[in-house]
Amino acid sequence: MIKTSKRIAEMLLDIKAVTFSFTKPYLYTFVSGIKGPMYCDNRRLISYPNKRRVVVSSVVKIAKKLDFDIVGGVSTAGIPWAALIAERLNKPMIYIRPEAKSYGKKRQIEGDMKKGDRILVIEDLVSTGNSAISAIKAVRRNGGKVSDCIFIFTYDLDAAKKNFQRIRCKMHPLLIFPDLIEVAVTRNYISKKEKEELLKWHKDPKKYWTSI
Repeated sequence: MIKTSKRIAEMLLDIKAVTFSFTKPYLYTFVSGIKGPMYCDNRRLISYPNKRRVVVSSVVKIAKKLDFDIVGGVSTAGIPWAALIAERLNKPMIYIRPEAKSYGKKRQIEGDMKKGDRILVIEDLVSTGNSAISAIKAVRRNGGKVSDCIFIFTYDLDAAKKNFQRIRCKMHPLLIFPDLIEVAVTRNYISKKEKEELLKWHKDPKKYWTSI
């Protein structure tokens, strides 16, 4: 059986969800503000039913080993995955905005959640983890409990690991940056030299950016 991480990596590369830019100083800017020579657009996966099912099945396999009452999607990219996973598991669902609305009922969390409910947070991608962590903190402020967060891909940066450790939440990625890069080299999407450039960036993104 093909390892889950390899299969996810192949899917992302096949649909061109992963793009590279090695022409300095033209680099991609992430939501977190970090700049890098690679960008992963997981959102494209929702347009491919077969690939979508692979992702959902992979998340469900992890989720079945965890204790939770409600599936919570991080707005916006985590919402479709949370909906699909909640449906598969026959679980309630909520979603969490980055901040409360300034109109209507001014909610940050949509859906029904009561104090003490255990929420499994679903995010599509993590760089530093700020978006997911903001959602986790919002759930906790509103009386919910969060101990686990599942996401499709992470750049596997030290900053994200430290941020999740700080709030005592376990990370469950389907695919991490080093594994994606290995598959990209094997399938000739990038050269070995470009792989080294990516690993150099990964070791210290801020230093990499200021050195070019």
